[in-house]
Amino acid sequence: MKTYKNNGISGILVIDKPEGLTSFKVDSLIKKELNCSKVGHAGTLDPFATGVLPVLLNKATKLQDSLINIPKSYEGTFRIGISTDTLDVSGARNGEKSVSDAEIKNIAGYLSGLKGEFVQKIPAFSARKHKGVPLYKYARKNESVVLDNPTSVVKIYDFEIKSYLNPYIDFKCTVSKGTYVRAIAQDIMDKFDIPAHLCGLKRTSAGGFDISEALPIESLEKGADFIIENLRPADGVNGHNVAKAKIA
Repeated sequence: MKTYKNNGISGILVIDKPEGLTSFKVDSLIKKELNCSKVGHAGTLDPFATGVLPVLLNKATKLQDSLINIPKSYEGTFRIGISTDTLDVSGARNGEKSVSDAEIKNIAGYLSGLKGEFVQKIPAFSARKHKGVPLYKYARKNESVVLDNPTSVVKIYDFEIKSYLNPYIDFKCTVSKGTYVRAIAQDIMDKFDIPAHLCGLKRTSAGGFDISEALPIESLEKGADFIIENLRPADGVNGHNVAKAKIA
């Protein structure tokens, strides 16, 4: 696979990130292929999560803050009755309880009413930094951290229950920057005293891009020319006025 020599190319490549890859690994694959000096992304996805990952090349990285501020949409599944230390499927199981159909229905009703601004506790396993170190690194060492601001105000624009069948609840939602969807599992546990975790998550839109526009990671194997042909211009995204972050 030859390396593209013109590292001055700028733009946005919308990738459908697969499960198991970190967002930074996707960045590095594209950076290596195009020999870019700068590569970033608009909104990190956890390795277990899939979906829309806008990758920003060179001058387009200046749009990062603007794109991250655009609301993001997800589809996912909560597994009720089992909790994990990370609040998601990647963690170690730390709680279990049998759950009735009536309890599942009550939890689904609660979730369908989530709308507006909420104070959300920042998960211990998160990329939020303390003294320059991501919280998940402390958590993996079982080191406790006291944050100056352990919570953040987030906004849920819409939360819809697609279906539920004990012990699973399928949903879709649109949320603001900084919202940890898996942290909603903690809300379930706090309110109902029932273990829960996020067992699947797919981001269906981010940075103004829809999942229907995203390229599968396998398409990168087609080479630099294909990647360049599929770059989006960095002077605006789907009608959103993100050009305020000048890239010239």
